[in-house]
Amino acid sequence: MAKKGFTIIELVLVIMLLSISIGMTISYYRTSQIRADINSQVANMVHYLRLAQSSATAGLEDSNYGVHIENSFYTTFKGSSYNPLSDTNFQIDIPSTMSLGNILLNGGGSDVIFTKPSGETTTYGTFTLSSAEINRSFTVTITPIGTINY
Repeated sequence: MAKKGFTIIELVLVIMLLSISIGMTISYYRTSQIRADINSQVANMVHYLRLAQSSATAGLEDSNYGVHIENSFYTTFKGSSYNPLSDTNFQIDIPSTMSLGNILLNGGGSDVIFTKPSGETTTYGTFTLSSAEINRSFTVTITPIGTINY
């Protein structure tokens, strides 16, 4: 009579197939999470650009408003120029899986400043939010009249 049970080869084969399945699932989940993060981050950044523009348009505290852009963060600020020591600044960090780059603004700086009361800007141009891990990027465009597209 034959013994019932599994051979070592069958067990190794099942464990190997399970490991491959789990590895692929984790990889897919990570990619999906980064894709969701970059979509969320670009929408969030456009929100803060529009908030700065609407603050300037509303004449809030009779001031201009802007957004300062760096590789790993951006900062909303009040005034005609960015002061890194100002108490009114609000910094938003970008996740480590992404970066801001290709900052091509009129005048060559990294500040988008919306003027009161029109909400227009002389520092129009483009910049890119990208993730090398999933090879995806969004280009944000700001026009002279303050329109923001991505």
